[in-house]
Amino acid sequence: MVEFSDGSAKATGARHDSISISYTGDERLSRFEVNGVPFIAGNSDGLVKLGELLIQVGLSDYDSGFHLHINKDFDSDKDEVLIIGVDRSA
Repeated sequence: MVEFSDGSAKATGARHDSISISYTGDERLSRFEVNGVPFIAGNSDGLVKLGELLIQVGLSDYDSGFHLHINKDFDSDKDEVLIIGVDRSA
């Protein structure tokens, strides 16, 4: 079961959307290309954390344009590997 707080501005009454994640440092996540196709790889902890983020964004009330920058191993000192965005028009 995934538990989270809806950090969207609509839910919190705040001026801006926000999201809060926690991680242990054991999560591994990377991206590379195979024959020109993006490939996401991670250990169990990293893939579960990515899934939790997707679920949180998908089930919350974030506005179009809200996005998350995900860095390798969820470490802000490492290169960006993925951007997750909301598009309410889709």
